[in-house]
Amino acid sequence: MSAVIERPDHGTDHEPRLLPSIGMWWPMLEAPLQLEILEHPTAPLRPAIVRRILDLCELDERPVPRSGVRLGANERAYLAGWTHAAGWT
Repeated sequence: MSAVIERPDHGTDHEPRLLPSIGMWWPMLEAPLQLEILEHPTAPLRPAIVRRILDLCELDERPVPRSGVRLGANERAYLAGWTHAAGWT
């Protein structure tokens, strides 16, 4: 299942991508961290979660932003499809 809410180039001129593609890190993210994100998908991610995501994608040198990192609409759509397919409700 695939869902694209925004054009792929939406926001690229004004908002740099802070996180790698969710398809790269979500399957590797530990279940407790996945549950934390699923409980509040629109809330800012804790810096420890952002650091873990960057570590999983071997982007250790990238600094963790001080301002809250939030999942975009496409990332939340990915999670909705993943939870449906995986039976996490």
